[in-house]
Amino acid sequence: MKIIRLTLFAVVCLALGAIAGHKFALIQEEDRLERNKALVRRTHTAVWSEPNVPKATQAARELYASAFVLHDWTGDDASGLPGVMKSVSGIRADFPDWSERLESIVAEGDFVVDRYVSTGTQAHDLQPIPHHSPGVPSRGKSLRMPEMAMYRVVDGKIAEQWDFADIWGAEIQLGLYDPDHWTESVCGARHEHTSR
Repeated sequence: MKIIRLTLFAVVCLALGAIAGHKFALIQEEDRLERNKALVRRTHTAVWSEPNVPKATQAARELYASAFVLHDWTGDDASGLPGVMKSVSGIRADFPDWSERLESIVAEGDFVVDRYVSTGTQAHDLQPIPHHSPGVPSRGKSLRMPEMAMYRVVDGKIAEQWDFADIWGAEIQLGLYDPDHWTESVCGARHEHTSR
């Protein structure tokens, strides 16, 4: 009888230990996911919406991995943290009032996905991006661009980002194309349609 009681006691202790261990693991995972989301939230406020470039670049050093890789509509950019710094300075020069407003955010494992809206007013001509986009003359127009991004977090820093932005809509807002007069705005007023 004593063996049965000891066995039953051991089984109950094991079950309670497993339940407690599982709960502890869930709490740890939830804490990690919240830290990853807080990291991404901070990029929008402390880096991309910060008008003071030295403050924004300091925050970028804290939030992005030195070997950061960006995947966006222009291709893959593995220029690391120096590339982030260049982008911070560039976006602030191109759009002095640039701001990013977070709409929603989710996390799973080492990945965070968010949806946000970027806004700003164009300050000068944007240079062409070979094989991707023509130059955009400055007309002082405002821009509102929905974006989605997925981030991979490694050791508490953003190591990789996949960005999906409404570039077409942005270029229309900045006056590069007229969607109602596509042919004339892209090909010129003298372009004639030919049919065969």
